[in-house]
Amino acid sequence: MLFGAALIWGCAFSAQKAISGLEPYAVGFWRSVLAAAFLCPVIALFDHFTHSGRKLISRRGLDFTRTEVIGGVACGLVLGGAIALQQFGISGGTDAGKASFITALYVVMVPVFGLLFRQKTKLNVWISVVIAIIGFYLLCIKGDFTMEFSDSLILISSVVFAAHILIIGYFSPKVDGIRMSLIQFVVCAVVNLIPSLIFESTTFTISLVGQNIFPLVVIGVGSSGIGYTLQILGQRTTEDTAAATIILSTESVIGAIIAAIAFGERMEVREAIGCAIIFCAVLLSQLDPIGAIKKRRERKSASGAGQEPPGDNGKNDADK
Repeated sequence: MLFGAALIWGCAFSAQKAISGLEPYAVGFWRSVLAAAFLCPVIALFDHFTHSGRKLISRRGLDFTRTEVIGGVACGLVLGGAIALQQFGISGGTDAGKASFITALYVVMVPVFGLLFRQKTKLNVWISVVIAIIGFYLLCIKGDFTMEFSDSLILISSVVFAAHILIIGYFSPKVDGIRMSLIQFVVCAVVNLIPSLIFESTTFTISLVGQNIFPLVVIGVGSSGIGYTLQILGQRTTEDTAAATIILSTESVIGAIIAAIAFGERMEVREAIGCAIIFCAVLLSQLDPIGAIKKRRERKSASGAGQEPPGDNGKNDADK
């Protein structure tokens, strides 16, 4: 599920770049509307074939638990802001492939934010943070030590995406993931509609919506409706940081490849090195060489003392 989400998200960067005429908040509104519309029949089908005993609309009204509503609203508020910031950055000139790698920094931010919840962060994660910062510098900082404003917006969006991952990690084991995703995108639509009506003029320009219908469907039904729902379902049994790593380590590469194919984007050597360094930081953030060495030593010590290494039914954990 997480790889499927990453594959779809990697394609979405180029689809976002292909949109023309529609302003960023309007894009966020329409992609959320399409996602919500797509999920309604999906929920009905799942209820029918899984015999869950639930119906989206029953005699008592809409069938959502309190936790699903709270989780959906929390996710929607955060995601609504994140996709708006990201769209502003991409519309402002950041290449689609470059945007995918900047967004990838959220995989390092997730364990850092975990400190706020008193979660222990291993040494390799802190090392990966430093490596990622170096990669980001090579990728985005120009020779005069300045950074494009559009790049800064996408960097901020990656921080918000990290918060979104942590929220999903908390709520996903407790809810029907597809129902929470539906609420999430209803809230997302509202979050983007309000500023769009105030600051933009293209929100309900039907001709522009029609001209951009293909990329809107890609990011609405694909990236949002399918991708973010797969993320919620995938994170039910996956640790937050591990989920982020799996998603990112494929999403960033796919985004750069699709951008090269769709738009002929080419990175300079300096930017390519930065991308490679960021990708290494992503992988290192989830490796634990020190812990692996300690476990190996413990096994050898236990074997040398004539004791059976820890495990069920006399089996070694590694064997299992």
